[in-house]
Amino acid sequence: MNLHPRGLLPLLTERLSSRPIVVLTGARQTGKTTLARDLLPLGRRPEAVYISLDDPDERIRLSRDPVRRLDYGPRLVILDEVQKQPGLMDTVKHLADTAGRRFLLLGSSQILLMRQIRETLAGRASLLELWPLALAERVEGGQVPVTLLDRIVERGESACSEAAASSLSADAGRRLRGWAESQFQWGGYPALEPLDDEDRLTWLRDFRRAYLERDLSDLGRVSDLDQFALGQNLLAARTGHLLSLSEVSRELGVAVNTVKRYLRFLEISYQVFLLRPLLPKIEARLVKSPKLYWTDPGLARLLSERSGSGNGALFETSVLCELLRWRSWQRVPPDLHFHGSHGGGEVDFILQTRQNMLALEAKAGRSVHSSDIRSLRTFIGAAAEAGRAERKRPLGIVVYQGREIGQVESGIWAVPAWLLFAPELV
Repeated sequence: MNLHPRGLLPLLTERLSSRPIVVLTGARQTGKTTLARDLLPLGRRPEAVYISLDDPDERIRLSRDPVRRLDYGPRLVILDEVQKQPGLMDTVKHLADTAGRRFLLLGSSQILLMRQIRETLAGRASLLELWPLALAERVEGGQVPVTLLDRIVERGESACSEAAASSLSADAGRRLRGWAESQFQWGGYPALEPLDDEDRLTWLRDFRRAYLERDLSDLGRVSDLDQFALGQNLLAARTGHLLSLSEVSRELGVAVNTVKRYLRFLEISYQVFLLRPLLPKIEARLVKSPKLYWTDPGLARLLSERSGSGNGALFETSVLCELLRWRSWQRVPPDLHFHGSHGGGEVDFILQTRQNMLALEAKAGRSVHSSDIRSLRTFIGAAAEAGRAERKRPLGIVVYQGREIGQVESGIWAVPAWLLFAPELV
């Protein structure tokens, strides 16, 4: 079986060597079990113990004598689908605190947001998130290669200049563009890769059905699954847009609090991501509502019944998904926001490290025009003038679907999405 390298693996290995409890969460089918059992060196060793709480018999056995059945001495204990038996967290805490035992907890939801688990493991657990495959993870075997985004974050504009001066072979270019086209159309769930388009569509529909029937039972009671499913569709149609709870409430015909509850379930299970606005002292009236994004472009396309890589909202969603995946395996994850004002000016993504700031604008077209950089130009000028936290002048990136990387004007570059996020091929 060919296994994709996962960018999170080095960070996960590091955390397991320094923390008694590590929690690895993510949507179902992102590859958490494969990472823990087949890729993680500790998981492949005989001394690691794997227990799946998806098995009801296993849950019964553990409930009878949890301390004895979870105490394997110095061996790493991997508990999969741990959200199905949150009562075990008291035992995990006890064994970690009193006996120095080590645990890797896997769950298909943000289980530290679940009250009982959060209260029990507060201050003890290191939380990591595994997303569907990123474009950089589509290579097979070895380490996840360095991407152009890595180099830009590290070296700024000089990395753009170097990339523009270098050249890929025609074969490598075709290969990367093919990967990107598949990634942005179908998303990154690993099980999709060997399937043809018809089977991919069937898989995504089955995934959605499994989510409604299984994940919701773990997260909370939903009395009307059909209404929740319609809410999914309405929210997916708004991917890449400012969230308006009242608007969704009116269309769905339910109370705003019901929409909030649906949204919380979708957040906890990694189906949606709320991107918060950057609130610097640049303009007097700034947008304060979050933007809603679906966390996988394939699911967003299925649920919203949209198609085509030229759809601006879906392309922007694809860019956000790549940023989330890349960010998840950074030792110090950069802050990620958007910037918008009531006057209509908006920058899709603001990526902040301790030293640098990138302002990224997603454009679905295959060329970049002067009108595409108006908001970037305004934001960069205002941010530089405000002297934000002694950072360097922000670098502007227009992420688009063309083939060439090039400077648009001073401090702003046009970079193809397939080149920005893809693995570097020799």
